Amino acid sequence: MARFDFDQRTRTPSQIRETTIEQFHLDDVPTLIIDRGDLATRAFVASGLDQFGVSVDGRAFTWQLDDNGDLEVVEGDTGSGPLVSLSTVWFSDLVNDVRSAVALMISEDFEMLRGNIVQVINWEPVLRALVDGRAANEPGLITFKDRQGAELDLNQEFAIDDDPVDIVNFLAETGFLHFKGVFSQDEMAHLSELMDVWRARMTPGDRRAWYAKRGEEEICVRVTDLTGDELDFPFEDRLSPIAAVTGKDHQFVGSDLLVKPVGISEGISDLPWHKDCALGLHSYSCASLTFGVSVTGSDETNGQLGIVAGSHRVNTPLFDVSDELDLPQLFLNTDVGDVTVHLSCAMHCATPPQHSERRVTYTSFKLPGSIDELADKIRHVRDQAGRETYAPT
Repeated sequence: MARFDFDQRTRTPSQIRETTIEQFHLDDVPTLIIDRGDLATRAFVASGLDQFGVSVDGRAFTWQLDDNGDLEVVEGDTGSGPLVSLSTVWFSDLVNDVRSAVALMISEDFEMLRGNIVQVINWEPVLRALVDGRAANEPGLITFKDRQGAELDLNQEFAIDDDPVDIVNFLAETGFLHFKGVFSQDEMAHLSELMDVWRARMTPGDRRAWYAKRGEEEICVRVTDLTGDELDFPFEDRLSPIAAVTGKDHQFVGSDLLVKPVGISEGISDLPWHKDCALGLHSYSCASLTFGVSVTGSDETNGQLGIVAGSHRVNTPLFDVSDELDLPQLFLNTDVGDVTVHLSCAMHCATPPQHSERRVTYTSFKLPGSIDELADKIRHVRDQAGRETYAPT
C-alpha cells in the first residue's frame, strides 16, 4: 500500500472559524501545545528561528523555545527576533490555511517591524505543525521505497500501459511521474499551432494572460484556465486514465499554455522553487494533479521541470529550497510528446531556457468538491503575481 494518501484535505470551507490574535494565542494555543507540542517543537528547531513574533493592532505574541527546549508562546514582544505586523484578516487566514505567508509576501500587505518576510515563511511550517499536525522536514525523515520495500530508483520513466501499482507507488513516494511518448509528434505540432492562436488573441489587459519582457518587448508567455470546450485537444481523454490510478476521482479542470522564450529579463516566465499550494488552501484542496505535456523537448539547454522528490510528504517552507533540505533535486529531460505529472504539494521549479524556446502545457485535475469562494482569494494573489510582479527571471 502506498505510504501517501492522495487526498490530503483535512478541512472544508464550512469549518473555517475566523479568529483574532488573542483568541488564537490565549484560547487555542495552550491546548494545541498539549496535543502537538512535540511536533511543533521539532518544526521550530528545523525552522532555524530563535524567536518569532507576530503582532495585530499592537497586540504581540512571541514564539520561542523554553529552558527545556520545548516550544512556548508568550504574550508580548520580547524585543528581539523577527516581528511581523498583520491585519486581523490576514492573521486569521494564516491560521486557517486559507492564504499563506507566500501570498502575504506577494500582496505586500504587512509590515516587518524586525526581520524579513523570509522568516515569516520559515515560521509557517511551525504554525502548520501546531494547528494541523503536519510534520516539518527533518534530516532522514523521508526515504523512497518500491512496492517490494527496496530502495526506489528515482530516475524511472514510465509507459502509459505500465503496471498501475508501480505507477501509483512511484507517484506516492516521489510526488512526480515521467511518461514517455503519450502524444505523437503530429499532435504536438497541432497543439503548438493552437498555442499561437490563443496567444495572438491575448492583450496585456486580458485576465488570463501572463506577459514577460525581453528587453522592451512584451511577450505573452502564458494563457491560463482554458476549458476543454475552448481547446480542440484531447487532454481529458488521454490524461484521465493516469489520474485514475490515485483512486481519488480527480476531475479535469482545464489547461494552461506556456511559451518560455530565451532571454526574458522581467516577469514571471520560469518559476522558482515553489509548491502549487504555496499561496494557501493545502488543507482544502491537496493533492491536485498537474500534467505537463512537452510540446517541445526539454533539457538543460532549453529549460526543464525541476522537482524535489518527496517534498509532498513533509511540511517545508512553501517558497525556495534551503541548502539544508536533504531531499533529492531532480531535473527531467523530456522528448516531444512526453508527459510529466506532479502533485500540487510537491516542490518544483522551471529552469530558464538558454538556447531555444520551450513550449509546454499544464493540465489540472482536482479532487471533487467546490472551494470556489476560497479559491477566489488565491486567484487574486496568483493574478497579482502573474501580472503585477516583475522581477529578474
